[in-house]
Amino acid sequence: MIKLFKKTRQNLINEGKTAKYVKYAIGEIILVVIGILIALQINNWNQNRLNDTKEQFTLSSINKEFKENRVQLDTVLFYHKNAYASTKKLISMFPISIERDNLDSISKYLGESLSAWTFNPSQGSVNSIINSSSLDLIHNDELRDILVSWQDLVIDFQEDETTSKNAVINQIDPFLAQHLDYNFNFTDKRNNLKILESLEFEYLINIKLATLFSILDKGSELKELEHNLNRIIELTKAKK
Repeated sequence: MIKLFKKTRQNLINEGKTAKYVKYAIGEIILVVIGILIALQINNWNQNRLNDTKEQFTLSSINKEFKENRVQLDTVLFYHKNAYASTKKLISMFPISIERDNLDSISKYLGESLSAWTFNPSQGSVNSIINSSSLDLIHNDELRDILVSWQDLVIDFQEDETTSKNAVINQIDPFLAQHLDYNFNFTDKRNNLKILESLEFEYLINIKLATLFSILDKGSELKELEHNLNRIIELTKAKK
């Protein structure tokens, strides 16, 4: 094709047909420009198709990962709520009388109140797209914003969980370890059950309740965490 254009131009020059040559040259330039534009359009179409495929794959990975995170959060919250309920039941017995109150119930509530769980979601897909600068593949602005802020939100929630766990490790356990056996088997005569009647015991259990309340308070990070987690799942659902 290029040889044909060159031969045609040469013939027009040799024949002295300048006007026709100029028109021909302009037409040739237009054809070349059109060809370039078509090639660019095809390239852009192919690139967009590849990006759409990558986006759908990314969204699918995020959706699967966050559905699993939702299950994990539900499990963790179940145990947090169980610990909160047991702590409240124990506090409702204050002041405790070891002669009057049911020791088995105290043992049960005490053991459950001291449980410590941490929400540790999988973030592989989110970290991958952020670290690889692939966030622009996601067209939904809301989804991009939520994904960018997700890790900070998880860290804030985990701080409340860590506070609750540290209250047990640093305050409650050292006190109980001096007086009660590990399994709270109150039939063991070595247990000093009188500490259950003490103000110090009541104070420590109330601290535990306060830390659990901070985790479960709907005005805290939990509300935003649940909302964003659910929105991520919704916004990454496969299109039908």
